[in-house]
Amino acid sequence: MRIDHETSGVRTVHILMIECNPNGIAGIANALELGHDVTLVSVDPDFYLGVSPLAEAAYAHPKCQVIKSEQAFSIEDLTALARNLHAEKPVHGVTTYSEYHTVHTAAVAEALGLPGMSVEGARNARHKHLTRTTLDGTGVRQPRFAHVADPAEVEAAVREIGFPCVVKPSDGTASLHVLHLKDEQDLRDYLAELADVVDYGRGVVRIPDILIEEFVTGELISVESCVLGNGEVVNLGLTDRPLSGFPHFIEMGATYFSGHPLQDELFATTTRVLNELGVDFGFIHTEYLLSADGPVLCEVNGRLIGGIVPSLMQITSGVDPYLEVIRQALGERPELPFPGETTAGGHWFGAPVAGTVDAIGFDAIEELPGFHSALAYKKPGTPVTRLSRSNFDWIGHIIFTGADRAEVNKRCEAALDGIDLRMKVDVAR
Repeated sequence: MRIDHETSGVRTVHILMIECNPNGIAGIANALELGHDVTLVSVDPDFYLGVSPLAEAAYAHPKCQVIKSEQAFSIEDLTALARNLHAEKPVHGVTTYSEYHTVHTAAVAEALGLPGMSVEGARNARHKHLTRTTLDGTGVRQPRFAHVADPAEVEAAVREIGFPCVVKPSDGTASLHVLHLKDEQDLRDYLAELADVVDYGRGVVRIPDILIEEFVTGELISVESCVLGNGEVVNLGLTDRPLSGFPHFIEMGATYFSGHPLQDELFATTTRVLNELGVDFGFIHTEYLLSADGPVLCEVNGRLIGGIVPSLMQITSGVDPYLEVIRQALGERPELPFPGETTAGGHWFGAPVAGTVDAIGFDAIEELPGFHSALAYKKPGTPVTRLSRSNFDWIGHIIFTGADRAEVNKRCEAALDGIDLRMKVDVAR
């Protein structure tokens, strides 16, 4: 079914966006440009004004309604709000680009009788301990793991798995509070830090569940997929994801491509994983570690991949995945962004020390071969932390194209030295 919009002379559709992410504001902007009505529900709408250059214009658009709701993370309250919105102006599609809100989106879509992922499938992907326990015994290669719901049980679970290990909140994202533990001191420090974490900001309350997993070495790579409305899994392409050093796991780059030697195995495993979990709708991001024994499932994210990767997908395919997420939520069959002949990739960068941004310039890299674009996330005068703990420490990115991922990664790495980052630093600290 294709739902026409106002610009084609028929009618406007109404999209309910449940939270978003900084780059996903582009999807809202694109929907508004097509003539759609968009309602964004957020605990903190001002957050997006500070992280997206598109947010101010989107909010000011006559077809954009922004609703601030302190209860946006309560599924019961959110569903009631959605029903009221639907009664005032019928909602034709419900979606999100936010990892934190995939279950919420599935529940609201179900309540309104609109296309969406099953709530069970969304929950199995969203909560990492449910991913592990649901797939345990199915033959899917996973790390040895222990799941605890009481922080007091973490020490015993770590000793069961053994050092070195990886510990992570079951409902985290962006590598936040994911840590490599090498010894007892690391464990004590981690437990002390986690005890103070009750939420992830913007109203997102942390559940107590924690996973402890054996440390698996190997390249991190992800499969980008789309599950069509009939449950058919279409695997699109791969994203490489180089990481920073220990103890934190910060993603420092990404290249969207096809043709990896393990691609067939990765695609087949992803199809099996999504079917086993009941993930039956939408764009999906599934991560693996390429161990010596083969791909090991890292995690499943029941939404479009974040960061700069949707832009990379559009560069190589000509298809805007942000807009296809919305089209699928409206009941349409999405166009699929398969990697094309040109490969696109990018690198993030951060500050080497904490301080205040004075200026970020890209003049020296704009004439380099393959340069596509660059973006600073922080305005002059903005305080920033040292790039050290999670993806939230990024302060900008660069994007290059090339014939293959080796050429793209080489171009990105060479360009990092040309970024003109100027900061004011308190030397007394």
